[in-house]
Amino acid sequence: MRWDHLRRYTALIMVGAFLAGCGPAPKVQQGEAPPKPELMITVASLNLTNLNKRIKRADITRLWQQLKSEQVEVLAIQNLTRYPGVSTRIDPVAELARQADWRQAFGEMADFSGRQVGNAVLAAYPIRSSSVTSYTGVRSAVNDGSLQAVVDGGVHDLLVVSAQLPVKAPTGDQARCLSIIKNARGDARMPMIVAGNLPATVEGFTTVEGGTSSSTKIVYDGNGILQPTFASTVETSLGTMVIVRFAVFRQRV
Repeated sequence: MRWDHLRRYTALIMVGAFLAGCGPAPKVQQGEAPPKPELMITVASLNLTNLNKRIKRADITRLWQQLKSEQVEVLAIQNLTRYPGVSTRIDPVAELARQADWRQAFGEMADFSGRQVGNAVLAAYPIRSSSVTSYTGVRSAVNDGSLQAVVDGGVHDLLVVSAQLPVKAPTGDQARCLSIIKNARGDARMPMIVAGNLPATVEGFTTVEGGTSSSTKIVYDGNGILQPTFASTVETSLGTMVIVRFAVFRQRV
């Protein structure tokens, strides 16, 4: 055997003996893998306060095409006007629900001789229940209110609120309206998404960056279950629509 081979062989034996004497190498502890969302759900908001046109079937058709393109699954509409007793007028809520084959909920804020004004939530998922919240005790909230709809997301029920706050109301009045909305939540553990003409900051909620426009915005209180992953605004024939995609995680016990 050549001397260089012998030296190499002897060195390997010595290293092996040293490692054997030290015992097995410790295992590296791996951190927990980040949880994977159980569901992705896209929520949009559209406020019709500044709409100065009659809504036609073609407008609803175009809106539905945009909703499909953006993969929206839940739509909150604020300050919508409809005429359920007038045969020459389409019902925007019923027409969109028909074209999309979605579930619908409408919360009336006022009725002016057959002209209903209110908020709506439409969803590709089942709507378990809905209720109207009035801003009782808020002086500037004359014909304003919110619609709360419990949407069955499968993994979790989500409380989606379509809220119309008093336009140009004092900051204190807006804060009281939001407090009323939150107190009407019922189950404090239920993830809550609020859409509407909300102020710049909403105490107790997280505002989705990019999920705002001058007419409407989306905030949430997810209790660790919701995480926004995408936000944008889209122009429609009925106004600016805000879109937010949420990851929904299974709650750990």
